[in-house]
Amino acid sequence: MSAIASTSTPVIDALMGAISCLSREEKKVLVERVREEIIADDDDIPEWHLEILEEREKLRAAGLDESIPVEDAFRQIRERFQQERMKS
Repeated sequence: MSAIASTSTPVIDALMGAISCLSREEKKVLVERVREEIIADDDDIPEWHLEILEEREKLRAAGLDESIPVEDAFRQIRERFQQERMKS
């Protein structure tokens, strides 16, 4: 667990209690809104990164993205990581 993930405050604990009551879809909406809030507050994001995000959002809105469930993405990342470790 990262240092950030293990940091807890009364506010975070209260929010986590409220989040646990949300549906999966509501949690997805919340994550997206928090991500947007972080991006809006972060002036250090390079312009090229924002361009990539905007292009991906256009593809998603047009139904042309190839998104996969986060569980599948994590599984694929773990598999690639294990393959790379085996090569070393």
